[in-house]
Amino acid sequence: MRTNLNCSELFIRTMEGLAQGRDIPHLAMMLAEELGRTVILTDAVNRVLGFHDPLGTGVNVGEFFPLDLRKTGDQKADFFTEVDRFNEGQWETAQGVLSYIYFALKVPGKHYGHCIVLCTNQELTAEQRMIIQQVSLTLLLALREVLHKELNREWVLDEFVYDVLYNNYDSKLALYEKARHLHWNLEGPYAIIVIESPGDRLPTVRRLGPARFNSSPPVYTVINENTVVILSLTNLTSHQVKGALTEFIAKLLANLTFNYIKDVHIGVGSTATALTDLNQRFQEAKIALELGKVFGTGNPSYFNEMGFLKFIFTAPAQELQEFAQRILSHITAYDLEAETDLLNTLRTFINQQCQITPCAKALYIHENTLRNRLKKIEQLLELDLNRVDHLVNIYIALQIHNMDHFDDI
Repeated sequence: MRTNLNCSELFIRTMEGLAQGRDIPHLAMMLAEELGRTVILTDAVNRVLGFHDPLGTGVNVGEFFPLDLRKTGDQKADFFTEVDRFNEGQWETAQGVLSYIYFALKVPGKHYGHCIVLCTNQELTAEQRMIIQQVSLTLLLALREVLHKELNREWVLDEFVYDVLYNNYDSKLALYEKARHLHWNLEGPYAIIVIESPGDRLPTVRRLGPARFNSSPPVYTVINENTVVILSLTNLTSHQVKGALTEFIAKLLANLTFNYIKDVHIGVGSTATALTDLNQRFQEAKIALELGKVFGTGNPSYFNEMGFLKFIFTAPAQELQEFAQRILSHITAYDLEAETDLLNTLRTFINQQCQITPCAKALYIHENTLRNRLKKIEQLLELDLNRVDHLVNIYIALQIHNMDHFDDI
């Protein structure tokens, strides 16, 4: 560590650098050179924004730093005290398990990221900790500027992608002109992915995706409470697409899992040959997502692999609704008149693979009560719950009744 520069002087230098337009990697270099330690700067989702290794240890930092916040509860903290801003962790690398100290870069109510310092042989000294605290204001301002630019870019992108996915544009020429302005690949083809996740984690989900796919940056946006990803498939053969998508989605799911984001469902549409095809492929991805949840076809669920289901659910919305009405109308009318809940009983019975005991437990009723309800359901449906062809019709009708995609198709 250099000894001719005190904390205040380093703070002034970093602030001057920030005023001169120096970026986060440069600030990471300045801090690392002063500490004589490897420094990693991340944003709030632990994406690595700056990295400098002055000792040449050769450690390889990926796109995201695997910062484990479970022991400290830091991921839920909105406010800080001086004692909780320095925390310790361990990182498994090709060089072995490395120890690190991380410092939360946040203000009351807002978390911007972390400053991580590798400590391979010894703890940080009190002077080194003071240096980090002094420079943290500069780092906060730099991260705040990065976040501000990112939010502005996302706002413009969300508006444009919404127009693309809902065919809300005046002409193809205007569409391509705006896409060119946003630095989109105009050639195609494209893949489109729809991700369903807990609503309060949507801003995090869109930032946890890999930064590159097929040598191009993916487009991440939020549309109607889902995260939508658009990927360029340029120069990929039809045989390469599935493998590339599988690898990309595996990385995305791993990032979500590490950040405690569960109950995620993913649907993938068929290939869009041009920007103007994305509307239909978007609908396919949503259908694949819903059918994957209902029929357990996998996560991710690919529209191209839906078999006969994709033909059923790409029928006109009015026809699907009429089909569901024909199957379920007597039950819904009976529930309304008698104040019963037979439709939910039927749905639970189907979800429990038509097994009496699990269904009764799920509904918190006696098995004989369930049997009586099922007899009534069969009478109202005029269908036999023991016949496969009848069950298929009921499956489809229930899912049409549940799905909310009709307004969009």
